[in-house]
Amino acid sequence: MQLAKSDKPQFTLLLLLVSFASVGAVLFTPALPSITTFFGISVAEAQFTITAYLIGYAIGQLPYGPLANRYGRKITLYIGISLAILGSLLCALAAPLMSFSLLIFARVLQALGACVGLKISFTMIADVYEQTEATKMISRILIAFAIMPGLAVALGGWITHLLNWQSCFYFLGLFGIVVLWLSTKLPETAASLDQHALKVSSILHGYAVKFKNKRLVTSALMMGCGTSVVYVFAAKAPFIGIDLIGMTTDAFGNYNLIPLLGMLFGALLSAKIAGRFSLLYLLLTGIVTALAMTLTMLIPFSMGKFNALTLFFPMFLIYIAQSLVFANISSFGLASAKNKSNGSAVLNFINLSTTVVALILLEFIYPESAIVLPLSFVFFFCMMLFLWWRLRKLSVS
Repeated sequence: MQLAKSDKPQFTLLLLLVSFASVGAVLFTPALPSITTFFGISVAEAQFTITAYLIGYAIGQLPYGPLANRYGRKITLYIGISLAILGSLLCALAAPLMSFSLLIFARVLQALGACVGLKISFTMIADVYEQTEATKMISRILIAFAIMPGLAVALGGWITHLLNWQSCFYFLGLFGIVVLWLSTKLPETAASLDQHALKVSSILHGYAVKFKNKRLVTSALMMGCGTSVVYVFAAKAPFIGIDLIGMTTDAFGNYNLIPLLGMLFGALLSAKIAGRFSLLYLLLTGIVTALAMTLTMLIPFSMGKFNALTLFFPMFLIYIAQSLVFANISSFGLASAKNKSNGSAVLNFINLSTTVVALILLEFIYPESAIVLPLSFVFFFCMMLFLWWRLRKLSVS
């Protein structure tokens, strides 16, 4: 079925959609110590509220590809966002019902819906832009990753300080309603609809082809290592900042604006230099710089000198470098995928699955130890260097 030629999606709406799931992932993180006390659970169990979200986030990437090909990008958005709203409200209800199990289930449900924003945004960009333009657009879209999650953590700190932890989820439900309404303003970017897209054989064949694409899979693994840095910080920083350093929840939220500025500067830098250098060169520059900047956290932490400055300022530097990777790796991987919808689904599934595995492993490695944070960053960036080497070999061959 052929659709009418679409306009390009509005940039500001793409910003909201790309950041929709990441806001849901981190807004409540200043409340993690409060959740630990409220339910009488361990630090590792509280951190699982983030892991559970990422599990739903990863799994949710796969069904939205076929749905977007069968029913179009907009209807798929409506389905996912509505599911996220329901999940947010169930998260809030876990408090009066005193059910930590409900909170975990609702976090998975919330993520299953919210991930549609990232999935469909990447698909829409791939629908209407060539690789160079897509790279520039994604670089600009990174501003959402810079501004929205950082502001979300700050807002979550204030909400928790003034009200309670469950109010964070009521806010996310309201935010979802606003995003759902704004999504009606987007154009449909699918050039045609595939009537057979939901056939099991078609789905399995489509994804099997993408999982065999070495360039796409390697790019997704590199992206996953970078995403792991972001979410490991989101999971561990509240306990380091609030429990070990002694910060209040609102002060912790305010300090999260420092890494926000790093991602913002990095996004603007990435947009400015997009197309001027090879993607492989920019990726290597970002990885090596991020690894070097990790030392600004590792050295003082290894000496037992962790405070607000040594926790947040290194993230400012790391996020500047990380932006060079995030701005280029997705477009680099998707350039080799003919079916952009399935390609972006596999890219983000592997990306987020990598992050889930990293978080689960770290939950069992001294979850209350501060030094694990910078040490894990060193590991992730070293893995990214290895994956860059693999990408270089694949590009030459």
